[in-house]
Amino acid sequence: MNNLRQIIRENLLLEKRISQISSNIEVTFSFDINRTGHAYERKIRTDIEDYDKREISNSEISELIRVVRKEIAEKIVSGEIFHGEPFVIKSPERRLAISIVPEHEQGMFWTLYVTTVFRETYINPFRVGKQQVVILV
Repeated sequence: MNNLRQIIRENLLLEKRISQISSNIEVTFSFDINRTGHAYERKIRTDIEDYDKREISNSEISELIRVVRKEIAEKIVSGEIFHGEPFVIKSPERRLAISIVPEHEQGMFWTLYVTTVFRETYINPFRVGKQQVVILV
């Protein structure tokens, strides 16, 4: 009977230790952000009625990606975002939507290619594909 108690106690201690270790594990992804020519062309739009005509800067794009980089990493790990499949980050409050094509370089390093940008509003939303991953901010 004492052997059974000892085995149970050891297993419980082992499970507790595994839980402590796994709760402290972090995976760090490195992202490089590049803007395509199309994204540069779209920084100002004059062809859409009621469109916010302020130029979209690189710092705005970088900041929006910084805000959601943990969620991007989680979606990569969970298999929702993968190499070569575009996804969208939308923030009507910031009046910005960006389309990104992620490219897996090696290990935990990814390059995020910003393929288009849009001054999104609730009245003038950025259109996305039916099955496209969308991260809302």
